[in-house]
Amino acid sequence: MLVTDLIHSCSNDKVAQAATFCIGGVFAERVRAVAQENGVSEGRFVSVVVRDFAQRADEAERAQLAREMAGSDQPILSGLRKVVEKALEGGAQFADDVKGFGLPFLRDGGLSFDAAARLQRAAR
Repeated sequence: MLVTDLIHSCSNDKVAQAATFCIGGVFAERVRAVAQENGVSEGRFVSVVVRDFAQRADEAERAQLAREMAGSDQPILSGLRKVVEKALEGGAQFADDVKGFGLPFLRDGGLSFDAAARLQRAAR
C-alpha cells in the first residue's frame, strides 16, 4: 500500500517537487542538477523517475521498498528518496547520446529509454 501511495502521489510533478524540497539537502541539489541538465523542473524529473519505477519494478523490488518504507517516520519521503537515488546512481550524469538515438539516460540502473524519452519531450 505504501509503494502504491508513493507512486500515485509522486507521479504528479507538483507533488514530486514539493517532496523533493521537503527532503532537501544534497539529495535535492543532485536532483536539481540533473533536472537542469535536461531542461526540466525537479518535479518533472522526479515524477518521470517514479513513473519509470512503477513500470519496471517487479514484485520483489516493490516488496523490498515497502519493507524499507515501513520503518520510517516519513515513509513516502523515504521511499521517494530510495527510488530517485537508485536512478541517480552512477554519478547522476546523463550520457549525451545512446547509440545514435539522441536520448539521455542514466547509467547503472537509471532510467529506461521510455522514461528518458519522456524527459526529452518535457524539455521541448
